Amino acid sequence: MRIDREQAVAIARAAADRAGKEWIGPIHVGWGWWRYTIRTRADFRGGNLVVTVDRRTGGATVSGPSPR
Repeated sequence: MRIDREQAVAIARAAADRAGKEWIGPIHVGWGWWRYTIRTRADFRGGNLVVTVDRRTGGATVSGPSPR
């Protein structure tokens, strides 16, 4: 199974929702051999949510700003 860009964004958004994180656009999607990296609030520096999606399995890891 190979995940494409649109699928990766959908997986990332669902993972962010499950983690209780706020999804704020615009987003930036970077990719490498094994993973997509989706970053929210792409036009701002700091306070960004970063979701990594494995291109082979679709597994997602969410990291992002801590609540203040």
